[in-house]
Amino acid sequence: MTDFVLRMYDTLEHAEVARTALLAAGYGADQVQVEAMNSEAGPVAGSFAVGNSSDHSDHSGIGDSGDYDENFKDVRQGAIIKLTVAVESDTAHAQVSDVLDRVEVSQS
Repeated sequence: MTDFVLRMYDTLEHAEVARTALLAAGYGADQVQVEAMNSEAGPVAGSFAVGNSSDHSDHSGIGDSGDYDENFKDVRQGAIIKLTVAVESDTAHAQVSDVLDRVEVSQS
């Protein structure tokens, strides 16, 4: 039965390094998929909808107190690249995890 190993990366470059390491380890291109997980809903971290400030203005409009930059400065995207590896056994699952763990250590 097919199982999947899933890892999330902050950059396409890191995901591609992991994919290359898996291909070099003998896994087929059809087993290893990289997918960008962008969303029209916005970033996954930060207060992109309401800001981060303790602004006590009347909130009559965006940036009404002049601190728009302060409210929205910490909006971040993170873990937006998904790497999926299809494996057929517990042994292959462990091997893929080992390859990915080594890649992650080398990237840190």
